Amino acid sequence: MVDALRRRGHTPDLLLQQFDLSESLLHDPYHEIPLRNYVAAFEAAAVRVGDNNFGLFAARDITPFTLGPVGLLFVSAPTIKDALKGFIDHIGLVQEQTCSALTQEEDTCIFRYRIEDPRIRRRRQDAEYSLALVTTLMRAMAGRNWRPLEVHFEHGEPGNRQAHDAFFGAPLYFDQGINSLIFTANDLTIAGSFMDRRVSPIVEHYLQLLRERALPQRSIERDVRRLLTDHLPSGKDLKMPNAALAVGVSPRTLQRRLNQSGESFAAIKQDERRNLAESYLTETKLSVTEIAYILGYADGACFTRACQRWFGKTPSAVRHQAREGRMPTAPDHATAK
Repeated sequence: MVDALRRRGHTPDLLLQQFDLSESLLHDPYHEIPLRNYVAAFEAAAVRVGDNNFGLFAARDITPFTLGPVGLLFVSAPTIKDALKGFIDHIGLVQEQTCSALTQEEDTCIFRYRIEDPRIRRRRQDAEYSLALVTTLMRAMAGRNWRPLEVHFEHGEPGNRQAHDAFFGAPLYFDQGINSLIFTANDLTIAGSFMDRRVSPIVEHYLQLLRERALPQRSIERDVRRLLTDHLPSGKDLKMPNAALAVGVSPRTLQRRLNQSGESFAAIKQDERRNLAESYLTETKLSVTEIAYILGYADGACFTRACQRWFGKTPSAVRHQAREGRMPTAPDHATAK
């Protein structure tokens, strides 16, 4: 972001100060900054330069080394499938409260990305920069002409899509349930030649050590929340046995450990549904019926009743209140490096 500001002829100092940041902090790649400040600074930078596509502009000159060891692991992996798995496993070391996942549906694959915390709502620049970064990493292995089949964004369609069309070279869809790149499953087998593959296990071992030292350790409650956040936009309901299998314990053990933390699987699912519902109603133009499907409800009427329990009002009223700028916000403590 700082480099992109300078390329546009702007000094970053005043903007960074606005969000309690400074260039001296950026010299330490392991220094943590609040995720909210990072995302807000990215949005403010777009306003400063007068370019709503600033996230894509900032991604123009990135390299696999932009993410440090995580990027190095990506381009030294044997195949794109291994590269994406390593990225998903370790992206939390770079940016907390971030959900990335890869799913395969017959002949296509979907890479999904989103910031988990719904209180960070204005995040278009981060989303466009992040999908552009992953696309660049894929091209480092598959070749400069690699293109996804489709690109989906959570936010609304911009007035000018030329920069998006030029960068991705693929059909674009906005107001979607989650940011995602869709590509052919055959791409997973592409073998990279960007870097000596012997580097990969060395970097992965180093990243694993960082994960083990990271504090606080991820709780099983947070693992379940992460699963639900990624799973709900598929329109399918995640059951307790499937969640237990995904986190590596039995359903009985999962419920016991959640109870020990004062939670239950059903309560966490409702909480995540509420968070996503508020995000979709306030930040997208998705219809009530579409949001109901994304969150796994049978129809719009069921979703409306849920909104009345959560917010004391209908989905339309929640959306109207947000447009008037009266939705509550709360501080978050996620960080980025």
